[in-house]
This record gives sequence, structure tokens and C-alpha cells, in this order.
Amino acid sequence: MKRELLLTSVAAFAFTGSSSASAQATLTPTVEVIDGCTVLTAEMFFDVSAGAGAGPIDSSARIDIECTRLAIYRVDMNLGSNAAGTQRRMRNPSGDVIPYGIYRNAARTQTWGSGWGSAPWGLALGLGRASLTAYGRINSVPANLSPGVYEDIVTVSITF
Repeated sequence: MKRELLLTSVAAFAFTGSSSASAQATLTPTVEVIDGCTVLTAEMFFDVSAGAGAGPIDSSARIDIECTRLAIYRVDMNLGSNAAGTQRRMRNPSGDVIPYGIYRNAARTQTWGSGWGSAPWGLALGLGRASLTAYGRINSVPANLSPGVYEDIVTVSITF
């Protein structure tokens, strides 16, 4: 059997005298709250499983707004990355397209665009939070589409 001995040494110091010292400093906590808003979007998915000629096919997506304080805002949308003129279109990798629209109201009569009169505005209350719904519609699914994922990228921006 092997034994090991561990030695620990302790040193003690004695300080005599009544002299003491102190120092002071100040700490100043600060924060800067800037006016700012963010906009978060969800995916808008259309079910076109009914095939060519089916329509109208509706969908919707929630848009959440969060501001640092109470704010009046406007939420703009561009026409997307595949638009032809003012017509939004989803495209697949083969180049086939499906025309669609995004609207500000559930009846799908007010197109969602950019600028006052084309984009909804509102008031973020309380903690500066609000939500909107974007209503999508494909009027009719085109014939002879190649299979695959059709998508578009629409930029949503907030002005406050």
C-alpha cells in the first residue's frame, strides 16, 4: 500500500495600526432608446392541389409589428421579385409562373402596395405592438405548369 502525504502551509499576517483608507467612484447607468420598429412576416402558402383552372385560391399571412414606443406606422409591400408590370407572380426554377395578388382586406378588393393609399397604416399601442393580416389570392391556376415549388420574394417595410 502506498501512502502519500500532502502538506499544506498557511501563513498568517498581522497588521497593527488604526489607519484605514477608502475611495469612492460613481457608476452612471445609461440606456438610449431609439425610435425603431421591426416587422416580422409569416409564409403565405397556397394549396393548388385542385389543379389547372381551379380558383380562386385564397391564403393569408400574419404580419407582426413591434416598435420601441407608441408609433403611427405604414406597412409597404413591393411587387416581388418576379412581377410583370403590376402583376405579382410566383416562379419555379423552370421559369413557369403563377399570377397572384396580396390584399389589405379579407374581401380582396384593396391591393397591398407602397405609399399612403396603397399600404395600410395604423397605431402600435401600449408596448408598441400590432399585427395585420395580408390576404392572398390566385384567381385561376394556369394550365400546363411544370411540377415544383413556385415562390416569390416580397419585401415588407415599415415607415414610422
